[in-house]
Amino acid sequence: MNNKIEQFRAYADAVNADRYRVTSIKMREDGSKQTLILDKRDGISLGFSPCEIEQHMPEMQRLLSRGENLYYTPLSKEKHHVLIDDLSWEDLDRLIRDGYQPAVILESSPLNYQAIITVQKQGSQHDRDVGNRVTELLNKEYGDRKLSGCIHPHRAPGFENRKPKHRREDDSYPIVRLLRHQRRECSKTLQITREIDKNYQSASKPKKQQSKNVRTGGKISLPPQEALITPNAYHAHLADIQRITPIRDPSRADSMIAIRLRVTGYNQASIESIIRQYAPPLRPRNEQRNWDDYAQRTACFAFSAKGDQQAAELAKYRSKWLKLK
Repeated sequence: MNNKIEQFRAYADAVNADRYRVTSIKMREDGSKQTLILDKRDGISLGFSPCEIEQHMPEMQRLLSRGENLYYTPLSKEKHHVLIDDLSWEDLDRLIRDGYQPAVILESSPLNYQAIITVQKQGSQHDRDVGNRVTELLNKEYGDRKLSGCIHPHRAPGFENRKPKHRREDDSYPIVRLLRHQRRECSKTLQITREIDKNYQSASKPKKQQSKNVRTGGKISLPPQEALITPNAYHAHLADIQRITPIRDPSRADSMIAIRLRVTGYNQASIESIIRQYAPPLRPRNEQRNWDDYAQRTACFAFSAKGDQQAAELAKYRSKWLKLK
């Protein structure tokens, strides 16, 4: 118990987030998952303070003893905490040689690594989309090509990685190791976020301007996120869903729309932006909900194991759905 608290303190000192969301995931043999967010109340998760995390450590230990996996998600008002996931040692070394400065490096499983980069937000209306965009860029270059959401959980250091495939012959599991930790912000990532934000600012102006490409210093060259979003896609899919099978639960409809958007080529960050922009106006004005969290969870679902299965089954409708837009 004390070792887990010490590792959290070292980790938190380096990441320097305002609060930390704790997620517990039970992974079944068939690949399905059961998720619990410890601080979630009435559909809202604000995360724990560092002191509250230590107070909840006994509960986290009990969840671990039940075979569950523990994750942290750093949350800050004025900072992005960018996760670069599924790194090989060679890619991690390349990331550092290219000038990036992770605050934390974890060995999430044997010979597999995660890096967390802290960078100041620009303080603009596009902060969330900028964070998603830089996460997508860095993961495409170095890590998990499917990861595109900036607010994303990563494995908690000091706890076991209880994925069934990591189970050893003696029924033990590898411990998530905190390899490096240093409080710092990455100046190179800051330059990228400034350029992305500038592109967003230009794209939001009434007058059309040619967008600049964003480069990470390597091979990546991509346009701003808005270029990938079709404004009428959400309403077109919603109308089509209601025409085929009227659905009373709007959250279920949004999940179906997210899957359809994935099938028609939208990435996770694009889907999150669409849900956040177009879902709230259709709900009752008195509905109390954290729409940022809702949009993130809906987009994450589309790229979960269940989302993978549904997308594969529905791929046959891709050409039909493309015509809706």
